[in-house]
Amino acid sequence: MPSTAWDPRESSVRDRDRDRDRRRDTRDRKKDYSGSEDEDDTTEDEDTADEREREKSREREREREQRERERDRDRDRDRDRGDRARQRRHRDSYAPRDNGPPPPMPPPPAASSPPSRRMSLTERIKGTFSRNKSANPDGGPPSPTARRGSSGASAAGGGHSSAGGGSSKGSPIPRIREWLDTCNNQHGRHCNGESESSSAPATFRPQFLIDAADRCLVRAKPEDRYVALSYVWGPGLRHNGQDAPVQLLKDNLDGWLTALPEHNVPQTISDAIWLARKLGLRHIWIDRMCIVQDDEAVKENHIRHMAYVFANAYLTIVAAHNDVNTGLLPLNPRRPSRPPTTRGGGGGGDHNELLLASRWNTRGWTLQELLYSRRAVFFFEDAVTWECHCDLWQGAGAGGGNGSAFARAMMKGKKPECTNRIAASAYGFQHAAWPDMDEYARIAANYSARRVTLVDDTLRAFSGITHVLSRVFPGGFVFGMPLMFLDSALLWRPQASIRRRALSRPPFLPSWSWMGWWFDGIRVDLTLWKAAADYVEDTRATGKRGGQAPLKRFQAPSSFRIKPTVVWRLSDRMTHVPVPNTGLQFRELRSRRNAAAALPPGWSRSGAHFVHDSDDDTVFKYPIPVEEPPEEGDYHQPLPGELAFPGPLLAFKTTSGIFDVDFSVTLSAKDTINPPVAVGNIWGRGRRWIGEFRAHDGWLGIQSSNYDGDEKLEFIAISSVVERRGSLVFPQDRYEENADANGFMEVVNVLWIERIAGVAYRRGIGHVISKAWEAHAVDEMEILLG
Repeated sequence: MPSTAWDPRESSVRDRDRDRDRRRDTRDRKKDYSGSEDEDDTTEDEDTADEREREKSREREREREQRERERDRDRDRDRDRGDRARQRRHRDSYAPRDNGPPPPMPPPPAASSPPSRRMSLTERIKGTFSRNKSANPDGGPPSPTARRGSSGASAAGGGHSSAGGGSSKGSPIPRIREWLDTCNNQHGRHCNGESESSSAPATFRPQFLIDAADRCLVRAKPEDRYVALSYVWGPGLRHNGQDAPVQLLKDNLDGWLTALPEHNVPQTISDAIWLARKLGLRHIWIDRMCIVQDDEAVKENHIRHMAYVFANAYLTIVAAHNDVNTGLLPLNPRRPSRPPTTRGGGGGGDHNELLLASRWNTRGWTLQELLYSRRAVFFFEDAVTWECHCDLWQGAGAGGGNGSAFARAMMKGKKPECTNRIAASAYGFQHAAWPDMDEYARIAANYSARRVTLVDDTLRAFSGITHVLSRVFPGGFVFGMPLMFLDSALLWRPQASIRRRALSRPPFLPSWSWMGWWFDGIRVDLTLWKAAADYVEDTRATGKRGGQAPLKRFQAPSSFRIKPTVVWRLSDRMTHVPVPNTGLQFRELRSRRNAAAALPPGWSRSGAHFVHDSDDDTVFKYPIPVEEPPEEGDYHQPLPGELAFPGPLLAFKTTSGIFDVDFSVTLSAKDTINPPVAVGNIWGRGRRWIGEFRAHDGWLGIQSSNYDGDEKLEFIAISSVVERRGSLVFPQDRYEENADANGFMEVVNVLWIERIAGVAYRRGIGHVISKAWEAHAVDEMEILLG
């Protein structure tokens, strides 16, 4: 069979047909699956989008973790750098105290939006330098004062390195740490009170404290060591309201136990919390944030025990400049400097000058905080000082002056020796175990010149002091008057014109108490208090003196022997309670005629003098009543407080007389603008001079009739006194005219009174020659003195 020849055209046709069939099959397959593909498109798009979003989130989380690791490395590097700098400056590096953890690091700022993955190397280096500039060399958070004192964000970031860091040149913190360590090592129990016998009764402790490390409120435990803050609230600041500074209340207590509020916290309070943490002290007590302000029972209990709150504090921070919104200014060295001055709490002058010029030292509430703080660091406008039981250290905030000398002295081993005694905790570490009228006169005079924003706080701001002293003075106090020495206590005198304190609600302050009058910055004259309390022959100082020489006790230039003539009763018209006016009842025991007489419990003779078991360092001229010291379990027994007696009336029976008076001279304190107080003459029959008196307000010398002797005033007798070798109540020429041949002069102490609705009110105090009074006075009458 013949062979078939190959035809190229036929092959081309077959190839074309095969390609056409392939394309048709493909088109048919697409048509068959087109329905199912349309249904799956939506689900596939959603799954892809979710997966992409999850992948982005994981990527952002990885980037955030990486940035935090870098930030932690930067902090560690900065802290190591600060530690090395401190070690170069100080021979011994500062060791954090056991009672508090090292200051926590500030939390990193939260980013407002996820940062880009493509952060350039330049941006990372720039961020590292910014963090180094703002990090605290001591590892703690930036000082709140430093943040406030800077003008912008960058300034705030760079400011607190100097304000709070221990390695910064302008920071007072290294010096405060050194002071605290030196005081602990050299002064011991004199300043920290921690070695007192365990059998001593436990005194009052606050209910709540602030945890400075965790920034929350905690319930205080007896063993907690805490810092206390003393400050001035400030005029015009609201105590309540939406914009008022924060305060602890019943309804926010639970929240504060978790975390403190961040807003409306006054600057001084914020700075104090920060400073406590920087000093390694975990707990701090601040009245407004640690006392439930709307729980009156709790509030009154703390006010009554306020002296113990500060006496038991490990350290007191005193914001001595301006008010609670000012802050602790020396913590902020970026604040503009000003010329040194000794006025207004500036940087010039020594500690005492700064303290006397400070506003803090004019407030009534701060007296007990000054008196009972065993050691305190004072923040003035441009200076920081230290005062404790044994010493006084000071130096400018920048690190010069006395601070450098102190450091050199400490390195050479020069240890100051403390000669003052330390009192028991029951007496606030401040008072002797016997009633010291000389000391109390200084305290009362100091308080009389201070001010309170709310006049109704006059008694409350002083009640912490009298609560402690009630354990020493038998009978306690009423309106600042010691009942055991009431005859003497009524002999207070003004040094300038004074005015009545008008309270808005009971208990109203009586006219017979020094506390019932405004003295407008001029201290009440309590010379006769000290002169009448002549029972101490010699003693050694007790309490905090800051390394300064003990205050000299008053030494009367002449004998002033008071004689009680009235039986006193406290009254509210319905109830009458006898006053235990027994302070001088043992005075006759010093007479030789009574050498064999029995002595009160606890007393013994030492030659011609007397000693008491409670104090081996004091010699007495004669015994006085002394309370038994509190024993374990006795401390919490209630004491007679300011409001435990009926009042405010003083009921008694005495003689009275109406006498002619006229103006004599005026008295005024030096370097003051206060109106002077008038001294008037008292005249008897035949125009004979028989005494003089001192007015309390602006009466004598204003009306022209006072100069002509046309005025008659009523006086009542309250006690008598025998003076010898001079007089504390009359000028020398009057004493010489009326003293007998042996130099004795007997005088009746009188009050000028004004009667209103059956109640007599004190208007002045005077003294009348005893014989003239007996010749002119009428029979005894009942008096209600309001």
